[in-house]
Amino acid sequence: MSDDNSQHPHELEFMGSESSCSYLDGRSSLMRYRIAMSLTGQRYESLLERGWRRFGRTMFRPECLACNECQSLRVDIRAFKPSRSQRKARNRNSEIELIVQRPTMTDEHIELYNAYHLDMHERRNWPFREMDFPQYHEAFVDGEFSFAREFQYRHNGRLVALGIVDMTGNVMSSIYFFHAPDYRDQALGTMSVLREAETGLQTNHKWLYMGYYVRDCGSMNYKNRFEPHQILSEYVADTEPAVWDAPGSPAE
Repeated sequence: MSDDNSQHPHELEFMGSESSCSYLDGRSSLMRYRIAMSLTGQRYESLLERGWRRFGRTMFRPECLACNECQSLRVDIRAFKPSRSQRKARNRNSEIELIVQRPTMTDEHIELYNAYHLDMHERRNWPFREMDFPQYHEAFVDGEFSFAREFQYRHNGRLVALGIVDMTGNVMSSIYFFHAPDYRDQALGTMSVLREAETGLQTNHKWLYMGYYVRDCGSMNYKNRFEPHQILSEYVADTEPAVWDAPGSPAE
């Protein structure tokens, strides 16, 4: 992992404090952050290529001292072919309407987010803290970046799932996704990735950045099922070239 001491004029960079890992028990986590005062699509593409993620104005990527399990993964949109099980998930949800628009914030958003996280707390022991409007704005709306989008999924008018997705001129980044607990068995997560890839194909985007693939984490190890994909070999400085490798395909 390369030490990145560069300083972009519109970004404030700092290291976080070491804490317990959210993905793997018994591991510690160390993150590098950047606060983006402004962010062009071209600059954002360069950061995504080097493994950075975005929540609101906050950019981040891992710099854990004794672990490299968080691997940045991107899907080749133009070559992507859904597996049989993925096609089933898409067909099962064919009646769900997709609306792509700039990020918004309503009671409906907050209620859906909190319902999803309470369900995950009860089923998978995720930490739970009720989200309010200022917190949601900071995480998903703040910055008003021109490339920011939300993918609303509605069934008979009801908001049943929502994805936060960035769409620059060339690439997409899948930031976060949550859904109604009573739709858990519908494989909405798989459906959302397929809908994002289909949208990207229609709009001539090349890559769908999926965030971090963590092999031994049940909430993060599904990402390598979308093929073909590439894995970032290491996190490098802004001035260094990013090397992405294409691993072998996983079993169906």
